[in-house]
Amino acid sequence: MKIFEHKIFLNFSVIGLVSIWLLVVFSAISVAYVEHLCRQYYERISISEKTSNQLQADYGRLILELSTWGSLPRVETIAINELNMRTPLGDEIILVNPASYRTSNGD
Repeated sequence: MKIFEHKIFLNFSVIGLVSIWLLVVFSAISVAYVEHLCRQYYERISISEKTSNQLQADYGRLILELSTWGSLPRVETIAINELNMRTPLGDEIILVNPASYRTSNGD
């Protein structure tokens, strides 16, 4: 009876060793795969950060350009040169009292 028990124990031990060996191999493959995924995601993050930095620089340049387009000297130059506008003379200026306009208008 002891021989039979010894063979069963030996079979379980071989099955156990094979199972543990398969688990170790699976674990090693899983570690390599996860490391590969980490490197891929790190590359994506790096590309996204580079794109973000480029967009921030473009945004700064666009804000500067916007403030340049709306600057008072530029608007005055365009008004004089392209629209033929000029500063009115003293007798061409008419002052309007907003309070009198409201009462005569029925507000």
